[in-house]
Amino acid sequence: MEHGALRHLSRTIRQRAILRKHSTNTSSSLDNKEVEKFRELSSQWADEFGPFKALHSLNQLRVPWILQNIGENKEIHILDMGSGGGLLSVPLARAGLRVTGLDATEKAVAAAREVLMSPPLKVSGVSERISYHVGTVEEFAEENENAFDAVVASEILEHVADLNSFVSACARLAKPNAHLFFTTINKTVLSWITAVWLAENVLGIVPPGVHDWEKFVKPDHLARILKDNDCSIRLSFVF
Repeated sequence: MEHGALRHLSRTIRQRAILRKHSTNTSSSLDNKEVEKFRELSSQWADEFGPFKALHSLNQLRVPWILQNIGENKEIHILDMGSGGGLLSVPLARAGLRVTGLDATEKAVAAAREVLMSPPLKVSGVSERISYHVGTVEEFAEENENAFDAVVASEILEHVADLNSFVSACARLAKPNAHLFFTTINKTVLSWITAVWLAENVLGIVPPGVHDWEKFVKPDHLARILKDNDCSIRLSFVF
């Protein structure tokens, strides 16, 4: 979920065009090792200068990007998949959107819910616009198919065990013609140098072992999966 080499990200915004009816998918994209990694870091989500500093910084790019693409409609209900401690959910709710956060790490969700108890968020009404849930995307999709006006999965693709299953479930959660937003780290030699070796082992920007370069996602691979799920790619940025 987190990295220090922001300028070398592969940021891909996908928009849902046609939603195909899927049979129930019983497979899971959950990687228990990844869940354990972030369980150990759960108490540090709110620290803007801690292990999740890069994600806090990334909000300066991804929040306006999402808002520009969904338009002026503030009645939109958006799913923040892999919401962790709510680093993206809260800014989206501040912008007026109704946000559902979903994460498989129970302690991260508990940390996110604790943040919602802060007086500024309660007084401003932000807390009322956010609800957090614990679970996998596949399980959630079984109960919430076609439920969301937009789905965002930011910096989570590189942490799942089954990319096809994960993306397929995200697609099922979106309404017909809804927006899908994915951001992840491109799988290149440069990303290994910057996001793994430099960020983790040299600069210590992120904890060692947070990223597995083998799980980084090439844009063309993601594009194929999206097309297999009847998604139309409207906008794509690759760095």
